[in-house]
Amino acid sequence: MPRTYREAYERLLPLVEKPGRYLGNERGAVRRDPSRVRLRFALAFPEVYEIAQSHLGLQILYDILNRRPDVAAERVYAPWPDMEALLRARGLPLVSLESHTALLDFDVVGVSLQYELTYTNLLTMLELGRVPLRAAERGPEHPLVIAGGPCAFNPEPLAPFLDGVLLGDGEEAVGDICDAVLAHRHDRPALLRALAGIPGLYVPAFFEPRYHSDGTIAEVVPLDPARPRVRKRVLVDLDRFAPPANPVVPNLSVVHDRASVEVMRGCVKGCRFCQAGYVYRPLRERNPERVVEETTRLMARTGYEEVSLLSLSTGDYSGVNPVLKELMDRLAPERVAVSLPSTRVDALSPRILEQIRRVRKTGFTLAPEAGTQRLRDVIQKEYREEELLEAARLFADLGWRTLKLYFMIGLPSETEEDVVGIAELAARVAAAARGRLAVTASVSTFCPKPHTPFQWAGQLSLEETRARHGLLRRELGRRRIAFRWHDAQLSFLEGIFSRGDRRLAGVLETAQRRGARFDGWSDRCRMDVWRAALAEHGIDPAVYLRRRPLGETLPWDHLDAGLAKRFLLQDLARAVRGVLTPDCSIERCTYCGACDFKAVRNVDYHPEGAKGGEHRGRGISRWAELAVPSDASDALPAWETRMWRRIRARVAERRPAASLRGGVDAAPLPAALAFTEGVAEGPSPGEGNAEEWLGAVPSSLAPGAAGPPAVQRIRLRYRKFGPARFIGARELGTTFLRAARRGRLPVAFSQGHHPLPRLSFGPALPLGVSSDDEYVDLELTTPLDAEEVAARLAAELPDGLEPVAASEVPRSAPSIESEIESITYTVDLAALDAPPPPAAVAAAVARFATAPTVPVMKRGKSGERTVDARRFVRVLELAGPDRLVVELEVGREGTLKAGTLVGELLGLAADASPALRVHKVATRFRAAAEPAAAASA
Repeated sequence: MPRTYREAYERLLPLVEKPGRYLGNERGAVRRDPSRVRLRFALAFPEVYEIAQSHLGLQILYDILNRRPDVAAERVYAPWPDMEALLRARGLPLVSLESHTALLDFDVVGVSLQYELTYTNLLTMLELGRVPLRAAERGPEHPLVIAGGPCAFNPEPLAPFLDGVLLGDGEEAVGDICDAVLAHRHDRPALLRALAGIPGLYVPAFFEPRYHSDGTIAEVVPLDPARPRVRKRVLVDLDRFAPPANPVVPNLSVVHDRASVEVMRGCVKGCRFCQAGYVYRPLRERNPERVVEETTRLMARTGYEEVSLLSLSTGDYSGVNPVLKELMDRLAPERVAVSLPSTRVDALSPRILEQIRRVRKTGFTLAPEAGTQRLRDVIQKEYREEELLEAARLFADLGWRTLKLYFMIGLPSETEEDVVGIAELAARVAAAARGRLAVTASVSTFCPKPHTPFQWAGQLSLEETRARHGLLRRELGRRRIAFRWHDAQLSFLEGIFSRGDRRLAGVLETAQRRGARFDGWSDRCRMDVWRAALAEHGIDPAVYLRRRPLGETLPWDHLDAGLAKRFLLQDLARAVRGVLTPDCSIERCTYCGACDFKAVRNVDYHPEGAKGGEHRGRGISRWAELAVPSDASDALPAWETRMWRRIRARVAERRPAASLRGGVDAAPLPAALAFTEGVAEGPSPGEGNAEEWLGAVPSSLAPGAAGPPAVQRIRLRYRKFGPARFIGARELGTTFLRAARRGRLPVAFSQGHHPLPRLSFGPALPLGVSSDDEYVDLELTTPLDAEEVAARLAAELPDGLEPVAASEVPRSAPSIESEIESITYTVDLAALDAPPPPAAVAAAVARFATAPTVPVMKRGKSGERTVDARRFVRVLELAGPDRLVVELEVGREGTLKAGTLVGELLGLAADASPALRVHKVATRFRAAAEPAAAASA
């Protein structure tokens, strides 16, 4: 049986910044006996826990795989650099969260590729997991490494590291992969052949790129002529797979800390820059009645305070109004908010906003994308400016106070007028709200993506990007509009890898070996490492950032995203003229190639008209051969010349007379890579950096109607031990509230503008300290028996939080913290890597007993200060050769941390003190206080 590294990891947890990232004790986590399953599947996400655990796609696959009795699916995420350093120093592998098993011991490692700048994290995970990096180096004893996600539509930079790549939807395909592994696990060549036979599964080893003498790709040759291309996998009916019924509920705050239900997949609005809108066609909606029922059940099972209805544009979901109304009627009494995280301006309506604001003003980001109507027509943004201004007025009327506008710079055909138009439009939006909205303009750089009409476009250079930033900083500043922008260097790297080929694999490996990690984080990205790696491999970044001739073979041409290249060229031609492509969900078919008009087609639940019938497949076949008329192909060369004309702007804030170089003026390439077209450089991913997402502030509760008053106060005594000792104070409150919701406890909320749950804890334990004697007060709106409250919570709390006793206390009683006199701890020294000798410990205790004063450092909200420890210490004595007992007084100045105190008294190094095992054994209340009764929970 594979070895588990649980105990070894537990010794590391006190030494890392956020141990909660590595616990695996969440509600909904599935733990199976490895000896009782036939296949072990690691779901890997190459990002830190807070981002990885927010991803719905991973939750869906986790649920589907663990429904199979013969499969155990577990999660593994990228370790933060502090944990990576410890793993390397101690010779430990990267392990899964559930069983702490090394990656090497799994049968399949399934990787979600959401962003190009996580590629080095993937290599780090494989290396730490003891899996050979290159697919060619793996044998039958190694796991398969299979990738999916949006980046899978051009996986070529990672191709040498991957055994397989899934294009498209994974719900059905993961089962096929499991079956293939079970049938051929001991014969690697046979297994790869079996994988290649799975619809949507691309095996890079079976394709070979060949190059022209100038370095461009001549063709990607299939080594098996019977499989010349790989077509994406499409889940025809979303309702075949219900949303996860018991998803993992994190104990650590994550970037999207809410429940999520996918109401629709795919989008046919045709925004020409949006890869997801093209590769996830056709449009498929989930049945509205099932959305309501499944969402209601999900909220009862998770206890979340918010649910997000997910899709590329939820405002376009056919049943959005009745679904929102029904969900809010059901969930508003529980103070559960509903959010629409992705909504087009023209899809918003007063009815939608009115429903959302009933409990919580969830944040809104509107995406005009471009500053002028001309450029919005080029990129296929259908709405007009007046719709945006009307939306702003509506937000303000309904009580919102902040609004973020998202734009891109560097879009094809952009001029200085379009860039300045961003500032002018943002100012008009603020004016439309008559000063009631604080408007922020957020800007990222356009990055051309594979399988879109703009896949041939070039990108802005770093110089051009920074010049536009300077221009916008001035224009927005003088209009008093806040400005945020994406790091240009990150855009530069994304641009290289999003349209890269296999020649970049060596660059990735070299950069990873030299320390590149978390490249999507602006404070972590090491451009010196990347520039050195590119130079070492003789790679000119301009080769990948340039504008591509329309006839050039692209690195992803052998991968079929279900889109006809002829359609993409037609859409490109329409972009030149600013002509919109019809929305095939309400108008006639554009014959993009996504539908076969038999099984694969648009599916929605609109009650009437075309949305109710024709484009669900009934009657659509007569349009199958009627492509929307488009410009003749001979118009394209003229468009190419016009689109990249030079534009006038400033290079830097203090040099207004300088100009922006257009792509056609870029420096020539080296002779070996002498393309006939101009060169440009790098754009960025989506909105914001990862560190900004982690720092996001949750939306505040709306005023709404006052809830029922509290009528009862229950004091619960509980234990905190095992992995739960690493749940921080803020997360602890959230964990208890969600457990109370799942247990159907009628928790009261405060009144006023920002209602908060009436839960009150005793003094916060330092992270990593366990306890047998913790307390929390819960105020309820309906009286319940105290033992029943404890029993309900016991059934819903995660491992390591265990109710011990409960009693009713008067609602007028003082708070827990104000009634505590002292707290007693034990401090175990044996957990240290190098415990001090018993004689040294005894001497330190004796010195403390006789010293008139003992200065120690006390850390508080106002910073650090030196205090006399003797004022706080009631008892300090030996309880064995490697254990101390410490009783600390709790008063107006608070108290000391037992671990910090002992560490200073023993002269331990600062990085050693966190490894002390501190355990709280007793709480002494003042004489008049009444702790929870001794009744067992």
